[in-house]
Formats: sequence, structure tokens, C-alpha cells
Amino acid sequence: MLRTPTEEIWPGVSELPDYKATFPKWNETSLEKQVARLADDKDGMDFLGEMLIYSPSERISAKSAIIHPFFKDFDTSGLPDFDATVA
Repeated sequence: MLRTPTEEIWPGVSELPDYKATFPKWNETSLEKQVARLADDKDGMDFLGEMLIYSPSERISAKSAIIHPFFKDFDTSGLPDFDATVA
């Protein structure tokens, strides 16, 4: 679904130990087409997009993920408390 990572979308990727310049050059495909059941959910698509960012420093953190609007209707009463202001 994601295109082959490049320095443009993931600075430093070519310096990773397993990176090969000979990797196939895949084109990006539409997430909406790949996850049709989620495509009509704006928050769901945003959350998925945030989770699929290649660069770990730019990807959504776990603390930010748990307070993402996608989860606003989930019953969180069984989850441990955490300080959401740190997210």
C-alpha cells in the first residue's frame, strides 16, 4: 500500500543497515481502496495514516494514538489511567 521509502519521505532511510538501493520501486496505492470498510470514517482514515508513517519520529506516538478522535466512542473504562496531557 505504501510506496517504497525514499529520502524525501523518510530522511535517513538509505543509511539504515538493511536498506538496498536495489529495492523495487513500488508506487503508493490509495488507502481508501485497500481498507474499504474504514474509508467512510474520516477519523479512522486519519488514524491509519498517522500509524503508517515510515519515519518513527513523525509517526503518531502511543500516548497520542490512545486519545485520537477515532477512539472517542470506545469504552475505555477497563483501561489503566494515564496522563493524556503528556501526549
